[in-house]
Amino acid sequence: MTGKRVLIVDDDHDICVNLKDILDDLGYVADTACDSTSALRLVSAGTYDVALLDYHIPGMNGVDLHQEIVKNLPQIASIMMTAYAHDFGCEHAKDGGIRQVLRKPVDIVELLSLVKKFSN
Repeated sequence: MTGKRVLIVDDDHDICVNLKDILDDLGYVADTACDSTSALRLVSAGTYDVALLDYHIPGMNGVDLHQEIVKNLPQIASIMMTAYAHDFGCEHAKDGGIRQVLRKPVDIVELLSLVKKFSN
């Protein structure tokens, strides 16, 4: 078991549940939030190694959420998952400190490889 903690933030409940199940099965400790307010509440109560952030979530976009998260967890690595991975969006995410941008539907093998890489 890795014991590494992952925060999943997506307004699609099914995506949250599926990713949490997969990560939990692999030994990660995964928590989910469906909006920025819930995500920030989780961050204020715990530590995470990796955040999986959708770009479009209620409250604020994923880049702005990442910037709020790093105020409490400066070491966190964030991966953006979005259906809107056009060039400007990718630049905006990476300029905002996001480590990697993945297009939805996400390639789960690639995502898991990145989670492992960034949680070490």
